[in-house]
Amino acid sequence: MGRGLIVFDCDGVLTTAKSSWAVLHEYFGSRDNRLFADYYRRGIITYEDWMKIDVALMIHSYGKPIRRQDVERAVSWIGVREEAPGVVSRLMREGYVVAVVSSGIGEVVGRVCSRLGISLCYYNELRYEGDELVPGGLVRVPLMEKHRFIAELAEKSGFDLGEVTYVGDDVWDIDIFNVVGNSVAVKPCGEACSRARWVVEDLTEILPIVEKYYSSIRETR
Repeated sequence: MGRGLIVFDCDGVLTTAKSSWAVLHEYFGSRDNRLFADYYRRGIITYEDWMKIDVALMIHSYGKPIRRQDVERAVSWIGVREEAPGVVSRLMREGYVVAVVSSGIGEVVGRVCSRLGISLCYYNELRYEGDELVPGGLVRVPLMEKHRFIAELAEKSGFDLGEVTYVGDDVWDIDIFNVVGNSVAVKPCGEACSRARWVVEDLTEILPIVEKYYSSIRETR
């Protein structure tokens, strides 16, 4: 068991793109309709329904079948933030357990985790029939259930929620900020900026934050 559990979101936190879904929509000529986000938030549709709708919009706008290589090409430019490898490596060396919990897609999140050497990596997967992208997907981390997923991950890893630091950047992360012991928002973060315990512009800024937080935990025990 490590000194603490550090959980990162992926899109916009570890990557150079704010949203891999937005990148896909732009590439295939479709539009991420906020109406469906509201439907999901209100419980009218499930997260899988939302994935089906988004993919269907992409296929319709593209006007022809989308192949796996098309998806990979669309997101290929999304890189890892320059400071991320050093930050993650240092956290691991100092004895922290590092995980990524993202509602993003495997074509991006899986690649980022592999690049950073993070084995605790959880994300959703697009659905393919053979090589062809089809509406739907495998939902492991529904967007509004991430706080419950992280609670279960913490328990399985031997930590209570007070020993968890979560690093996010979006309004969807606020529910997680409310349940973990330590929360960090990475700019630009909109409303999430006002709901996190800490706000940073660069991932290197989380290193002293993490050290201070876990030192304070040890002092109270």
